[in-house]
Amino acid sequence: MVLPRAAAGVIVQQQQDAFFLMDTEGGEVFRVNETAARIFELCRSGGTLEDAVQALSRGMGESAPIQEIAEDVRSTVTQFQELGLCEPSSVS
Repeated sequence: MVLPRAAAGVIVQQQQDAFFLMDTEGGEVFRVNETAARIFELCRSGGTLEDAVQALSRGMGESAPIQEIAEDVRSTVTQFQELGLCEPSSVS
């Protein structure tokens, strides 16, 4: 399953330990955690859901619950779509 594409004009900014998704066209700014920022970057690169899960699990070690990570990625991407930060599509 391919992740939805990040909307044009949305960028990731980091200020110290804080991460922000900034919609340069709509003027909105959303504060997100580091994991959400990483998921957004994976949407920008055109990866798959499986790629995102693997990338995130590598950072968590071998005991990472793959199914939970996949559900978190799906949920986060759905929120991005609802906020207009990613193009609408079906991630399941």
